[in-house]
Amino acid sequence: MVRVAIAGGSNGLGRVITSAIVSEGKHDVFVLSRRAATEDKTNSALNLQVDYTDPDKIAQVLTENKIEVVISAIGVLFEDTHLAQMNLIEGAERSSTVRRFAPSDFGIDYVEADKQGYPCVVPGLEGYKGSKYKLQALERVKATKLEYTRYVIGFLMDYYGFPAETIPVQPLAVILDMDNHAAAIPGTGNDKITLTHSETIGKFVSASLDLEKWPETSWIIGDTLTWREALEIVQDAQHKEFDVKFDSEEALKASQITELPANIPRYAIAGKPFLSGILSVWSLGFIWGWFDISSAKGEDKALNEILPQVETLSFATYIKRCWQ
Repeated sequence: MVRVAIAGGSNGLGRVITSAIVSEGKHDVFVLSRRAATEDKTNSALNLQVDYTDPDKIAQVLTENKIEVVISAIGVLFEDTHLAQMNLIEGAERSSTVRRFAPSDFGIDYVEADKQGYPCVVPGLEGYKGSKYKLQALERVKATKLEYTRYVIGFLMDYYGFPAETIPVQPLAVILDMDNHAAAIPGTGNDKITLTHSETIGKFVSASLDLEKWPETSWIIGDTLTWREALEIVQDAQHKEFDVKFDSEEALKASQITELPANIPRYAIAGKPFLSGILSVWSLGFIWGWFDISSAKGEDKALNEILPQVETLSFATYIKRCWQ
């Protein structure tokens, strides 16, 4: 049994991870929050109030509560949340009880991708540093004496369950517009991508707490398939023929991505240029293989092999659950 704290564990993917660890009943689970310390009635985790601007105060909270493992699920998109995570790493290092730290990653292998210039800059994303923040956090963790791992999952499967199910991320139509039966396929649609559901992520993160030694990279593979295969599964489940368009690399590099109807209301939140940019960059990553975790891991063992008892949710099973 360990005492584990999840930063960002009160909502989004962090909440799914928190619930997964709590449900195992093996560990003492805490959620780091800016709110006052309370018990979360929905998952029995205790909220610990932290000041993300002060590493010393963070260290004090972690030490006083004898926290041994910190998992960051902070949504690091902009400067404020990046600084919060960097201070969290500093606080964990200063704590006398913390021995393990997992920075907020839960995407692709940003280290290798960065070496080859991905994510690239496209119109609408000038100045966006989301992936750079992840790399800086990893380098900061490496500079500590803490044992660490980064969870690499490919792309989140949950997007394709909305609106049939509540999902732990801001809803977006990424390649497939489930509500309007439309698709914007990048390239030929024959490139493999790994889709991993938040439930699968939560189970593997929970199980990894029992590992004697953490791998520096924890590969979590949900289901690897092509967008053409995914489209066929979705059309079969919904009994609908989708309106399919194909976007070329050249168009995507210019952020000229096919507009899916479900995304139009989202422009009020982030603006069309930014959303078109992020969707275009993801689509380029799909074409270039950065989201194919089965191949990207090389000779490394995935957590699926290290922890074979953990069940994964396939894309077909998830789509049937949501849409049939």
